[in-house]
Amino acid sequence: MWDGVRELYHLLRGVLQKALGRYGLLLSEYRALALCGQGPVPLKSITRALGVTPAATTDVARRLAHRGLIRLVAHPTDRRSRVAILTRSGRRLLRRARDDQQQVLRDLGVRISPPARRGLQRGVAELRRELSVPDEA
Repeated sequence: MWDGVRELYHLLRGVLQKALGRYGLLLSEYRALALCGQGPVPLKSITRALGVTPAATTDVARRLAHRGLIRLVAHPTDRRSRVAILTRSGRRLLRRARDDQQQVLRDLGVRISPPARRGLQRGVAELRRELSVPDEA
């Protein structure tokens, strides 16, 4: 069963990455943009959210800044740190990419029978409880 879950995870990542490829984004870049969509975010917070090294976060931030999707500014209280701020074009791209990803997931959900979808939802909710991850509404 767990091999199936792992394979499903990789297949789903591939589907989502393909959708993001239309925007020239990697999943890590999309996730960083989504974090910035909530307001200015310290690069340290992006590192924690992505579960990567600070160097990897710096690479993601540089690529996004080079494309004009974020601005990197000095942290207001920690001179050694920087904060990423979403630009207007970053906000537009994030909105389009998010809409596309949600449509891909809706289309996928439609192809699953209602009983299978309900079973999957129950299984995911139970796993979240067991792993102590708060359930999303």
